[in-house]
Amino acid sequence: MRRATRKAVSLALAGVLALAAAAGCSEKTGPSSASQNDTPAPQPAPPAQTQELTGEITVYTSESQDLVTDMLEDFVSKNPGVTYKLFRSGSGAVISKIDTELETGSTEADIIWFADIGYMSQLDDKGLIQHYTPKGAEAIDPKFNYNDGMAWEVRQIFSIIAKNTLKCDVEITDWQDLIKPELSGRFAMANPDYSGGAFTTMVGLVGTDGLGWQLYQDMKDNDVKFEQSNGNLQTKVSSGEYAAVSIVDFMARNAENEGSPVQTIWPASGAVMIPTPIAMLSTVKEENRAACEALLDYMLSEDAQKLFIQQGYIPVNPNVGVPEGAPDVADIKTVELDIQDFTQNSAAFRERFAEIYGEG
Repeated sequence: MRRATRKAVSLALAGVLALAAAAGCSEKTGPSSASQNDTPAPQPAPPAQTQELTGEITVYTSESQDLVTDMLEDFVSKNPGVTYKLFRSGSGAVISKIDTELETGSTEADIIWFADIGYMSQLDDKGLIQHYTPKGAEAIDPKFNYNDGMAWEVRQIFSIIAKNTLKCDVEITDWQDLIKPELSGRFAMANPDYSGGAFTTMVGLVGTDGLGWQLYQDMKDNDVKFEQSNGNLQTKVSSGEYAAVSIVDFMARNAENEGSPVQTIWPASGAVMIPTPIAMLSTVKEENRAACEALLDYMLSEDAQKLFIQQGYIPVNPNVGVPEGAPDVADIKTVELDIQDFTQNSAAFRERFAEIYGEG
């Protein structure tokens, strides 16, 4: 009996010890094992939330509508909180629209982009241009910065000559060749009263020794034809309706690259570099200002500069290359264009043109 009791006590004691041991193990591994003095491990901070860019941008431009639309669509794809409105016409019509709106209060335009640096300077004199330096401006030539941030060149456009190789066997190497009798009634250019690029071309050519207003008088005598836009000229020289045209380089180059019988001719005395700057008006609503600034930043970004190349333009950033068929920028000869003369004497140029060709 005594042995059985001892045995029972021993078994009971062993059971107690086993439970204690088990409880000890559980205490070391369980969630309640942390001491009140332990410091919790630091948790990573949540990522900072980037505020989405928002706003609506209204763009007035004389540039090719399809190409401007491509640029704006690419911009909003990167900034989906931004929307835009676009008004496109010839420089003269764009300027008339702005003037009419200003007479009744304020223009709806936020961004202007067309070929009349003189008119932009006039707006600037009235305090209507917001000076701004876009990101990426340090990568481009300072000559593309007009009046300390008033406006910026974002790609380069040149006025040159193009001819249809199937319809024109006349040798053309320079502007003066356009008055050859064989081209009577078969040469065309954009109307300077409608096209800012054509007006700039005129200012450049009449200021060049050996050309002057006599060139325009001789072209009139040779029955020069006028079109409203370079787009019309591209179509009609490609089809052969015109033997030769004065046209912007990227349109001639694009037609040639697409297989049209078009030859691009860089005039021996010089092409005309056409300022087509982009600027932001000071009347932009505050809620749209950041979006407008971002658009100007985008225009000088590498993405936009490469997209300009795809569209056929020569970019202002020399590090991204040039389109197929374009010359090295260093090899392009241009006539001298006096921007100050352009700005101050625009009315006189228009009057002289009207004297030769008549009103309208």
